[in-house]
Amino acid sequence: MKNRTIHPAEFAGWRPSMVDAALWETILWANTDSEGELLERNHDLSAAWREDVEALNAQFYSWRDLAGDVMISHGLGDLALEDLLGADRVEHSYILVRDGQGVSMADRWNDGPERDCCLALESLAVQQGEIGAYVGDDGRIYLTCNA
Repeated sequence: MKNRTIHPAEFAGWRPSMVDAALWETILWANTDSEGELLERNHDLSAAWREDVEALNAQFYSWRDLAGDVMISHGLGDLALEDLLGADRVEHSYILVRDGQGVSMADRWNDGPERDCCLALESLAVQQGEIGAYVGDDGRIYLTCNA
C-alpha cells in the first residue's frame, strides 16, 4: 500500500493552532453582533469557518515575516517581535490595529527606535486592510477584510 498525503479537508480532527486561537479570541472580543453583544459572549472558535481561520493565519504570518525586515531596518534585528510588542500581545496587537480599535503597538515605548519601529509595524498591518467579523444567518462567524 502506498502512503499518500491526506488533504486537510479530509482530516476531520483539524484543530486550530495557538496562533489561530489568539487571533480569533481577539476577533471575538473586539466585535459585536447585530444586537451589540460582544461576539465572545455567544460564540467561540468553533463558530468560525475553517477557511477564514486559515486566511487570517496566512495574513498574520505574512505580516510577521515582513515585520522582521522592518525591525532590522530600525536597528532592532537582535530583538524578537515578542520583545518589542510584549510576549502575549503580538496577535492581539495585530488584530486590534487592523480592526480599527484605536490601539497602538507603540504604546509601550516613549520614543526611540522601538517606538518608530512599532509605528512602522502598525502601518504594515493597516496596509493589509481593515478586518472585522459578523455573524451570518447560519450562526457562523465570517471575516470582513477590506484590503
